[in-house]
Amino acid sequence: MSVQTLREPTDSHGDSTRQRSDDGPLEVSFRAMGCQTHVVIHGGRPEMLVRAEAQIRLFESLWSRFVATSDITIANGTPGQAVSVHEDTLAVVARAIAGWRQTDGLFDITVLPGLLAHGYTHSTATSQPAPPVIGTRIGASQGIALDYGDSTLTVPVDSALDLGGIGKGFAADVIAEDLMADGAHGVLVNIGGDLVVLGQPAGGLSWHLGVEDPTKATRHMTCLRIGSGGVATSGTTIRNWTTANGELAHHLINPLTARPSQAGLSTVTVIAGDAATAEVFATAAMMLAGDQAMAMLERNGLDGLAVGDDGRVHRTTTLRQFEA
Repeated sequence: MSVQTLREPTDSHGDSTRQRSDDGPLEVSFRAMGCQTHVVIHGGRPEMLVRAEAQIRLFESLWSRFVATSDITIANGTPGQAVSVHEDTLAVVARAIAGWRQTDGLFDITVLPGLLAHGYTHSTATSQPAPPVIGTRIGASQGIALDYGDSTLTVPVDSALDLGGIGKGFAADVIAEDLMADGAHGVLVNIGGDLVVLGQPAGGLSWHLGVEDPTKATRHMTCLRIGSGGVATSGTTIRNWTTANGELAHHLINPLTARPSQAGLSTVTVIAGDAATAEVFATAAMMLAGDQAMAMLERNGLDGLAVGDDGRVHRTTTLRQFEA
């Protein structure tokens, strides 16, 4: 399941596609960070799309575990040693550590050894193998060290990092904020279903976003009306595979069990003040049963919905305030 604008350009070949009607917004659609990306700018200039795409591709080059020269790959390859990294890498890892604390450990970026152990060894976008890692322990976020003075990252000696979803959510937040600072009236940035909207779309006060039904991609479960903020979906319907011993596995590793989550949920969509927060809690909610997931969201002042493996839909009690 993903979250989509209700009108979106398509790109079946992975190249950037740009469009603009005479009185409509600027838009670009392309593949990056292993997924489809969509940027919409109201009241902007064409060069803003070019810069937004370049920045997203830069983030991918810094944070992807499938890029041999990325900050994350280099740091994973030398656990226990301080590695010089980009300031944006420090920022996204710091946000991930905060997410670990916010969710009492249900969200954790040190799950990479578990992903590899269960067969997620190649990129789903390019089939490129990920560089090997030394660490084998997950649930080690408390051991990540950041040094802002020297701009270094130290991965715990027995673990490895995967920025996965939070990299997409954090990137969407940064790009949207930069576009608004550059003079846009309203922006939408959607990186693989981690989405943020800021400002206002032309001709309206809010953005209308469709939440895709995980059982039928052409159908929307609901339509959300968002003034500003982030929406993210986490689920098992896309990145899943059959292991060598015939078991069905997916990419959402429970930090408490070191195995793919078996909580009984197919997807969770979360609405928050920003996309990174929405991603943190969508991932954490996937580790819980539906009712428990919704209770966690409500305790943290968030809204959302979950779809169980049995098709049952769980909603926070105040989600209806966002439904169009």
